[in-house]
Amino acid sequence: MAGVRHASVGKSPRRSNGNRPSDDALLDAARDVFDVTGYHATSMEAIAQHANSTKPTLYAHFGSKEQLYRAALEREASQMRGWLFEAYESVAGLTMEEQVRADMLAFFRYATTHPTGFGLLFGDTGSGPAAEVRDDLVHAITDQIAVRIRAYYIQRRLPPPAQSAELLASMLVGIAIHGGRQALLLSLPPADVGAFATALAHAGLQHLAPAHMEAIDELG
Repeated sequence: MAGVRHASVGKSPRRSNGNRPSDDALLDAARDVFDVTGYHATSMEAIAQHANSTKPTLYAHFGSKEQLYRAALEREASQMRGWLFEAYESVAGLTMEEQVRADMLAFFRYATTHPTGFGLLFGDTGSGPAAEVRDDLVHAITDQIAVRIRAYYIQRRLPPPAQSAELLASMLVGIAIHGGRQALLLSLPPADVGAFATALAHAGLQHLAPAHMEAIDELG
């Protein structure tokens, strides 16, 4: 996230002769620099220095700064999606409140253990590749949570909710995303903010009656 310095960005330790950087190593460097300085203020020279590589190597691997930026974003989105979906699968079958608690904590554990990747995905950039990749990721997470909300109802032989499932999922994801962003902006421990967000979501679900879901679905 531009303006929030998660790690020192400078020249990486010198590589031994003949040890060429992998795509992942170059993407690590790009992620770190883009996260600290933002897309427009970042130069390929700065990324090359951080990777202890060269600008021609970056261009040979990724073609352009925008393509490198998109590649870094897409890799972080893929990693976060895999992390969260694995966590979702591990708590299937629990009560809805327990699943939401586990989901929320998994989200904030990711922000805690991958601060530069989270900052890159959910930073201040509101357009371009960052917005596109972020929106795709948010939609995938929201859709997955909506599927699980319906599965919870079906397992209990209740009529599955329609559009209210997407609405509830979107609200829960919004709590996680905005809480995570504020944690980074205010330099608060993401784990502690995650516990706070979990308590907020849990309190809301305790007061959510089936009639509330039904009322939203009737609007459709």
